Amino acid sequence: MSQTEFFVPSRTSQLFARAIVPNAPRTTNGRIVVFVLSHGLLDNIDAPMFRHIQQTLCTLSIASVAFDFHGNGRSTGTTSYGNYHDEADDIANLVQYLHSVGIPNTKHVYVIGMLAHSKGASSMMLFATKYAYLCPSLLVNLSGRFWLAREITMRWTQENQRQLRETGKFLWRRYGAKPTKSNGAIITGSEQQLVREYWISMSDMAERAGTDMGVVQMLPLHRTFVLNIMGSKDQIVPDDDVWEYDRLMRMAAPHADRVVTRIVPGAKHFWNNQRELEALDRSLVRWLTTVLPKIGL
Repeated sequence: MSQTEFFVPSRTSQLFARAIVPNAPRTTNGRIVVFVLSHGLLDNIDAPMFRHIQQTLCTLSIASVAFDFHGNGRSTGTTSYGNYHDEADDIANLVQYLHSVGIPNTKHVYVIGMLAHSKGASSMMLFATKYAYLCPSLLVNLSGRFWLAREITMRWTQENQRQLRETGKFLWRRYGAKPTKSNGAIITGSEQQLVREYWISMSDMAERAGTDMGVVQMLPLHRTFVLNIMGSKDQIVPDDDVWEYDRLMRMAAPHADRVVTRIVPGAKHFWNNQRELEALDRSLVRWLTTVLPKIGL
C-alpha cells in the first residue's frame, strides 16, 4: 500500500487530496480504478471515518482519493453555508484532473465510484446530475440531507438569530488548527491549516434553501448504482431525507437493483466510534461485493 498527498489546482483554489493505492489494485483497461471520498460541513479528510473507509477500500484492492473541499481542511480558499453547487464543481475538477493527470507517482486512473458524507453527499448528487458525463458507476450517499430548506433545531442561538436580523450575517464559529506562520501565509503540505472564520449570511441561507435535491431523478441510473446509508440514531438529518432520496431514485431507475437503502441500527450522524464504523464496513462491503461484478470488476 502507498499513500500520497498532493494538491489539485481548481479555478479559485488548491484542493488538498490524499491517495491510498493498494499493492495490487484493481484495474480496468490498464487504468487503476479509484473511489473519490468527500466530507461534510466544515469537516476534512483527516477525520477518522475517512481514513477508516480508505483502509476498508484498500482491503478490497480498490484505490481511493479523499479530498478537502475548498475552504476546508488543507485546501485553500473560503467556503460558505449554501455553496453546494460550488462543491459539485470541486468534485468535477478533481475527477477531470485524475482522468487526465492521475495520481502522482502512479499510472493513470479511472474513477469508478464516490462516497460522500452529509453536506458532501448532497454536493455529490448535484455533481452527478450537473456533470452526468463524469458520473461514475457507483455512488454512496452517507447521511446526506435532502430537504436543504429545513434547518436543524437549535443550530442557531438566539444571539445568532438577532445578529442575522439586524446585520444580515453572524460569525458562527472559527475552525481549523492554529496557524504556524506569523505572517498569515498559506500553509500547505503536512503543516497545520489556518484558523478560518465561518460567517452565515442571509444570502447563504437563501442559497442553501433554494438548492433542489429533487434533481436526483436525473441521475444516469441506467449505468449507475446507488447505495444510501443512514444511521437510525442520526441526530442531524431526519430519516425521511434518506427515504425521499430512495423514493425519487427508484422512480427514475430502470431496474430495482440500481438503488439500495440501508439504515444502520444505533449509528449516529458522524460515524465516529468503532462499532459504527464496523457496521458501516459491513454495509459497504456487502454492497460492493454485489455490484462490482455488474460493472466488470
